[in-house]
Amino acid sequence: MKRTELIERLSELAEPSYRSFQQKLQVSQGQLYGVRAPFLQKLAKHIASVYGVLALKELLSYDTLSYEETIILYKLFGQITLTEAERLSYLPKMLSYNDSWATNDCLASEMKWIRKNRGIYYHYFSTLLTHEAPYDKRLGIVTLMLYYLEPDTFGEVLKKLSTVESGHYYVMMALAWAYATAYCKDKKTTLPYLQPGRLAEPVRRKAIQKCIESRLVSDDDKTSLKALRQAP
Repeated sequence: MKRTELIERLSELAEPSYRSFQQKLQVSQGQLYGVRAPFLQKLAKHIASVYGVLALKELLSYDTLSYEETIILYKLFGQITLTEAERLSYLPKMLSYNDSWATNDCLASEMKWIRKNRGIYYHYFSTLLTHEAPYDKRLGIVTLMLYYLEPDTFGEVLKKLSTVESGHYYVMMALAWAYATAYCKDKKTTLPYLQPGRLAEPVRRKAIQKCIESRLVSDDDKTSLKALRQAP
């Protein structure tokens, strides 16, 4: 599908009221049509099945994309069959379109094929933690959280995440999300990171708050966490 056709279709599906809602959520720094997620999912599935990698290359040939085009690009990247080498070559190209928490988390969640060959991608996403761009960092954090909080890499991932330095709101929130997720999976290994001094204080407190709000955490543990949150 040519970009002109895609833009025409997005314009047909656009809802001004939904666009206003998304603007308030700050889902993108770029152009926004206001197309609901189910329509984007259906459209991406159709494009992937009919046009395959040609559609991926078409979108990647442009310097900037609208929010909806970026979401479709990331969904195509998740759905189209590629070799591991091809995926690694495309990954750096995906970063330039990642300009919000919404585009970031879409890309991370779409790359489910990571689970089949986790070792191949571990170094790449770990390296993103050291990038200057905040959404590169967030992509590294969220991807490690989704696919690498597993027994063989659990402790190492927590250690790597503790070295991330950033005052960017969405980077700190991603770190808090990752540590809360880790706590729900392995309390014993994660708890030391929630002690004062291991993480930036806003990250530590937000991570504990997320744990307290989780249904996966027992009432007794929530009581302990509330006291820990107030620790100097």
